[in-house]
Amino acid sequence: MKLRGKFKVLAIKKKSSAVFFKELKVGDEFELVYTLNGGYKSAPEIDIYVDGKYVHCNNGTQLKGNLGRFELEQVREIENAIV
Repeated sequence: MKLRGKFKVLAIKKKSSAVFFKELKVGDEFELVYTLNGGYKSAPEIDIYVDGKYVHCNNGTQLKGNLGRFELEQVREIENAIV
């Protein structure tokens, strides 16, 4: 099962040096995909896609810190958001 969301960058609050996030510009869109796999031995990771292509991943703590540097809006509901 996967949870998905597509987001658009509205503003940059603070520059980031993190992979993928350091290249984001106002107007860019990306998709976050979290696969629910029920693992206990490692931190779950959220995959990041641009134009349907995998570009990076973050764990929840990394993603929270990285996303906090941007003003975002969910641009549309993704068909089959839970797969």
